[in-house]
Amino acid sequence: MSIVENAHLRAKAGHEEAMKAALPKALAILASAEGCHEASALRCVERPDEFQFVIRWTDVQSHLDFRETPLFADYRATFSEHLEAVIGFAHYEEL
Repeated sequence: MSIVENAHLRAKAGHEEAMKAALPKALAILASAEGCHEASALRCVERPDEFQFVIRWTDVQSHLDFRETPLFADYRATFSEHLEAVIGFAHYEEL
């Protein structure tokens, strides 16, 4: 069984397109992380400044371990200058 992480992000005003352009590199870094099986990003149609990452991990610990690696800093650096806020994130089990 795997865990799905949903992370909801908001771009700074005027940075929406730059945020969108940065996401392929962020996803490539995520995909290279140990325990990450899949990573994708979505952009909200009604609120184009909002983005969502959907990341499939082996388990929650894999995600927590990733946050302690240099890869996490590289991942965040790809879009941090465009990020207004992390609105929230949660882990879900598939049923």
